[in-house]
Amino acid sequence: MRVLFTLFLVAFALSIEYVVDHAYIDYLKNHVTWEVTDYEENIFRGWTIDEVKQLLIPEEMMDMEISSEPYIITDDSEPKETDWSKDAASCIHDVQNQGSCGSCWAFAVADMVADRCCMQVKDYGILSQQELVSCDKANNGCGGGVRDYAIDYVVKHGLVPEACYPYLAKNGVCPTKCVDGSDWVSAHVCKCQRRINCVGPAQMAKCLETGPIATGFIVYRDFMSYKDGIYHWNGQGSALGGHAIRCIGYGTTPERHWKCINSWGKNWGRKGYFDIGVGECGIDTRQPGYCDPIKN
Repeated sequence: MRVLFTLFLVAFALSIEYVVDHAYIDYLKNHVTWEVTDYEENIFRGWTIDEVKQLLIPEEMMDMEISSEPYIITDDSEPKETDWSKDAASCIHDVQNQGSCGSCWAFAVADMVADRCCMQVKDYGILSQQELVSCDKANNGCGGGVRDYAIDYVVKHGLVPEACYPYLAKNGVCPTKCVDGSDWVSAHVCKCQRRINCVGPAQMAKCLETGPIATGFIVYRDFMSYKDGIYHWNGQGSALGGHAIRCIGYGTTPERHWKCINSWGKNWGRKGYFDIGVGECGIDTRQPGYCDPIKN
């Protein structure tokens, strides 16, 4: 009986699929054009595929059709190269960490709004991603969300600063007071004008000329091991889910690419930053958009 139980445990262990291992890292280093994180330095070392999926948005949410008005009208001019981490460095808020909650959509939107609010109105610091997780009932908290719905929430309500409602990395009850006991309603800042969507590479590049945007793309296993360079999917494996991020720039050298900020902390990628090729994994068609805060 003990032998059978041991064999069961061995079989169960063998059935677990980890997102990174030594062999997979060696494979990537020989088959991709971007720099790969060593196994020992990979923050997803020891994570299973199922655990990684909990960080991501169910793929069906990425494909939801949301009414989007107005669209950006592009002209025939070549989009300008932009990098708001240089041109508005004091307003591009720091890399955040969503933890084990699938709240990337809330980080992408709240951080985009915080950046644009600083650039156009006033710097209120980091805005509460947790408010979107707990209070945006059109979305599903740690179970994923649609960025368009989150932007619409900000258009209607604004957001409180992080100091009012700090991040919990889990679902929560929408509060009626800030953590210091101050008034919840009056704590809201950065209420937005209308949502603007930027579907397609040309529109997305034009939108980036005015400030950061929130967008998303389909994540595959190899992305977890990105370290530097311009990411391109290696073409192997099925999708793990969708992911939302903040894009802060557009570049053309050595190829056209988006400059973006992730929400997995500073130990992933290039201290939380990454570049990704134009058109890669649907990044320029998966609800890219933004809203401009109302000027007082």
